Amino acid sequence: MLKEAAPTRFYRFGEYEVDSAKRFLLLNGQRIALTPKAFDVLLALVERHGEIVSKNELLRTVWPDTVVEEISLTRNISVLRKALGEKPDEHNFIVTVPGTGYRFVAAVERADTPASAASKPAPVRRLWPLVSVTSVLLAVVGFVAWYFWPQSAPTPSQSMLRAVPLTSYPGSERHPALSPDGNQVAFTWDGEKQDNFDIYVKTIGAGAPLRLTTNPAEDVSPAWSPDGRTIGSLRRLAADRSELLLTSAEGGQERKLAETQGEDRTELPSLAWSPDGRWLAVSHREPADLANGLFLVAAETGEKRRLTAAPRGFVGDYTPTFSPDGRSLAFVRLSGWSAGAVYLLPLAGDFSATGEPQRLTADGRFPRNPAWTRDGRHIVYVIANGLQAIAVSGSRSVEPIPLIEGTITGLSLGRHLVYTRQVNDNNIWRAEIRPPGHPLGVPVRLIASTRADNWPRYSPDGKRIAFGSNRSGAWEIWTAEADGSNPLKLTSTGGPSVANWSPDGRRIAFHAASEGQTDLFTIPAVGGSPARLTNDPSDDRVPSYSHDGRWIYFSSMRSGRWEVWKIPAEGGDATQITRSEGSAVPVESPDGKTLYYCHKLPEKGIWKMPVQGGEAVQVTGPYSPPLCGLEVTADGLYYTPAPESPNQYSIAFLSFSTGKSRPVVISDRPIGSLALSISPDQRSILYSQSDHSGRDLMLIENFTVR
Repeated sequence: MLKEAAPTRFYRFGEYEVDSAKRFLLLNGQRIALTPKAFDVLLALVERHGEIVSKNELLRTVWPDTVVEEISLTRNISVLRKALGEKPDEHNFIVTVPGTGYRFVAAVERADTPASAASKPAPVRRLWPLVSVTSVLLAVVGFVAWYFWPQSAPTPSQSMLRAVPLTSYPGSERHPALSPDGNQVAFTWDGEKQDNFDIYVKTIGAGAPLRLTTNPAEDVSPAWSPDGRTIGSLRRLAADRSELLLTSAEGGQERKLAETQGEDRTELPSLAWSPDGRWLAVSHREPADLANGLFLVAAETGEKRRLTAAPRGFVGDYTPTFSPDGRSLAFVRLSGWSAGAVYLLPLAGDFSATGEPQRLTADGRFPRNPAWTRDGRHIVYVIANGLQAIAVSGSRSVEPIPLIEGTITGLSLGRHLVYTRQVNDNNIWRAEIRPPGHPLGVPVRLIASTRADNWPRYSPDGKRIAFGSNRSGAWEIWTAEADGSNPLKLTSTGGPSVANWSPDGRRIAFHAASEGQTDLFTIPAVGGSPARLTNDPSDDRVPSYSHDGRWIYFSSMRSGRWEVWKIPAEGGDATQITRSEGSAVPVESPDGKTLYYCHKLPEKGIWKMPVQGGEAVQVTGPYSPPLCGLEVTADGLYYTPAPESPNQYSIAFLSFSTGKSRPVVISDRPIGSLALSISPDQRSILYSQSDHSGRDLMLIENFTVR
């Protein structure tokens, strides 16, 4: 173990000084802001200066009570190098020892008194942004420091900024949209009772929000007109159909402008006004289209005009946003369910396209909610639950904006920055399955952490449970004993989910985003190297073994829309099974004769068809969106029906002999998608439940990227 710092110890190296008691890093007597974990890493290295400190030692010391991925250490090392002014090709302080750890190489002097008593924050002088968010004042108050590295000599740039809660209502506030003057924010909120999302407007600084919509349907994607008088929004009529509405920002009668069709992604607000206020850009799909494209809708007449068409195999184009001068449109083109890039479309004066979209980001991850800075030089977007800024021209350099606490799911940018901070704690529960006529079993929380635990699956012998969790940072597959004890991480690929056991219990199939799109893999149940099964440009997801273990069923967009496919369990050519938009969770019956699956549209429920081919038949009514849970036994099927009333969720059993459904679990908390598993003796059921969730809006005033 590494030593703890002495309470009054000071360490000096070059022009820098470390105060271990006050936890300051000082440069010529002036404080340089560091996150708590970055300071812990620095202190651990400085105390062992000249020695090689292994990665495992650092992880145990800095995160003693938490299981974290090595990437957390790597990010903090990067933060330290920027704070110490190290250039990419110069390491005067921290040297990486490949495969082992790190060594602090600068000469360090120990002292019992400080060289300077100054502790004021120094003016920021580097290009690299560094943000510290700490929990104080109401729910969360962050202190965000941005560091800028100049093109030539270092010069003072930007002072420390402060992130404060803009909303802290019960439930979820999302889809923030700053008014053009920066004085108000429109957003969606599911209300005091968390029963329906509507559009609200709040003045920054004070006052209760003004509710603009009251329709029972879900209202999303608020967008301000350039003059600040009108708010456009989308009302979800079904999973693939919405109304485009215009409403006065002061409240009043709505005006329906048009209807939109196509694959809906609630986490991707997809509405934007042109700078002249004559058009709204929206994600839409015409009947002959293979995926969503972007269209202009005339604000007066509702006339549609195409801007983009996503190529075959792509999920679609979303989140349009006009540049301040109106000559470019930024948007996200999804290459997979959770992968894509930000693109730029050049525009003429009438907002027609003058060329093909050009890809702006290159890492293949899942960017969301791109927003232009007011000078039009950068685009800020959500990536991996954090924020990044990318220069639109020139080197197109990418600058991380590491807001430390919370998961970020959306943003709006103008004079200020408003972002959505999400808290979500999913845990795995177990309930006894009681016979008809008996009281329901009392659920027990079985597997829990402070992060999300999802998608539980019993092993064929009932002795183990596989599940997905981000408790180590990235999503991975974990296993545990049947009583939830001894959780062990099975994968280390950064992003797999939805595991299913082979019938003999020797392997586990899962999907993961490896090269942008999601592909299928299998891994030995005792651990080892994953074997890749698919490498198609389209998404392949939610694998499930056939009863004899010879095949793996999965969902894919290879045909241009979601359908069920199958592939030999050892790999090979895939075969399409459904041709009626069989979206997810393909499950073969125990006798191997029937295939069950969820339709792409929740209102169309669960379907079945003969494994050898034949007519597909609807089996159940609507399931709980966005994706259903499904498990089949010899006697019937378990599934997650659509809630009959707000805040009441359930798992139902459909008996094959009677054709009737009955509840086996009832909860006042949302039950997770793809999250059912029945024990081999059919006496208990596993499911994931959102025990605590919510989203609040955070505000950083006078935000700039330089």
